[in-house]
Amino acid sequence: MSAERPSDDFTERVLRRFLLLCESPRTQRRVLALVRGSVSNGRAGKAFYALVSRVVLNPVARSMGLETSAIRLELVASQLIGLAMVRYVLKVEPIASLDVDELVPLMAPPLRLALSGREPGPVLDACACHDREPVTLPW
Repeated sequence: MSAERPSDDFTERVLRRFLLLCESPRTQRRVLALVRGSVSNGRAGKAFYALVSRVVLNPVARSMGLETSAIRLELVASQLIGLAMVRYVLKVEPIASLDVDELVPLMAPPLRLALSGREPGPVLDACACHDREPVTLPW
């Protein structure tokens, strides 16, 4: 995983910080235990949510001077938690094996939408995901 790079984009900074928390050898075991435990244990789920807010969302929002509603930040947190579930617990491909530098630009737009509440602009064709083969879903 690449080191966290400074960015003026709140969503990209949050994503990189969150993925660093999930993938750093120092924090990975604890974080992934909370992710896995949150499925069957409400207490673990609340602990994971609190960790995401305390260690990821609030520090980045404060450092960037971001002012938004608690509801919008909670929507971002819910998407981060869902990403952790898909990437680290369910290990859904290709998300599980995407490089962070590929994943961040794909995940940033829905987080921006959650923060702004506005419809996104036109989708850019610069996304490398357009070059991937279509996947047949098992259901």
